[in-house]
Amino acid sequence: MSLVPRLFRRFSPQLLHMIVLPLFVFAFTLVYRPLGVSHMIGQEFFGVHVTIATCIILVSVIIMRVLYYFLPLRLNYTLYTLWCVGETLFMSFFVALYLWLVLDKPAPYFDIMMYSFKYLFFTLPIPYAILALSIKVYDSNISSETPAESQKRMRFYDVSHNLKFVITAGSILYIGADVNYVNIYYLDNGKVKSYVLRNSMRSIDEVCLSNGLVRCHRSFYINPSHVKVLRKDKEGVVYAVLDADDVRDIPVSKKFYNNLTELL
Repeated sequence: MSLVPRLFRRFSPQLLHMIVLPLFVFAFTLVYRPLGVSHMIGQEFFGVHVTIATCIILVSVIIMRVLYYFLPLRLNYTLYTLWCVGETLFMSFFVALYLWLVLDKPAPYFDIMMYSFKYLFFTLPIPYAILALSIKVYDSNISSETPAESQKRMRFYDVSHNLKFVITAGSILYIGADVNYVNIYYLDNGKVKSYVLRNSMRSIDEVCLSNGLVRCHRSFYINPSHVKVLRKDKEGVVYAVLDADDVRDIPVSKKFYNNLTELL
């Protein structure tokens, strides 16, 4: 299953979730009062309690969305849906705690917890779906460049999802891992230069594979269009020799050898 677009990981979508989810619950509860919420909270100071519960939801969403923003997660749509369900469960825990402690409900805490989860589980899919579709449509509009244009430029982001480096795909020679960094080697006016990006190899998989680079080793991506020849040393290790001066030969592991040779 395809991964959710990188745009989902940017800060602006997280901010939208922080604003839209609590506001939707607040408005929906005051207007429709579904699932016996009036009976659960009580008619007295109903609006006050809904406001406080909305603030609790706001804080819960902020915590979860900040985690989503900073954690190096690579989720497909199924896992992202599970994340949203977990987010709903997290909200429910604290809303139920408020109802149980402050309103002094006679019911057991876990009964209130299950009610809170059921209420939010059937309420939040509407804003979740609207936000997800809006983000996906916006991402599709951004990505709807001509094929030549999409192949032409690669965008690299650091661990905080900030855009750090933009380069034409054809200029890249290879990318190598270095602990918590990746080194991007490229040609600039015929000279070999490098850019150090604070991120992991796993995080750049999508942008590399979608722009013609190929994995040739667990620590290297290589541009097949710059491979001049493959050579084998005395120990049987295969190396890719590139068509640029002053560039090291790149090791090619057995796992990725066939995939690379098919592209040469």
